[in-house]
Amino acid sequence: MHVTIAGKQMDTGEALRTRVREELAQIARKYFDHALEANVTFSRDHKGRLAAFVACDINLKAGRNLFIRAGGEGPDAHRAFEVAAEHLAKRLRRHRRRVNEHARSLAEERETMPDFASQD
Repeated sequence: MHVTIAGKQMDTGEALRTRVREELAQIARKYFDHALEANVTFSRDHKGRLAAFVACDINLKAGRNLFIRAGGEGPDAHRAFEVAAEHLAKRLRRHRRRVNEHARSLAEERETMPDFASQD
């Protein structure tokens, strides 16, 4: 999986980059085996607040037409990424559950359908 990490108006250190790559790879392996790329952007919050809040946006391309976005805020970049990664994992888990339930419902329909070809 190709991971792009960028910082808007801030520096992203090597420790943060390593952590982001490892955790995104772990999340992608857990929920999807074919995640293609991820873009992670860190930025400072400039809305007049006194504390330096950091925002993290994750855009994950996990398939042909599957794009998932997650975001998080925190007092520092590591905490903002934790919040965003939890949000991303939750969204991937829910998507996988929907896909599995849909596949099970289709399998049940196939089992209950009469086999007209064998009646000849």
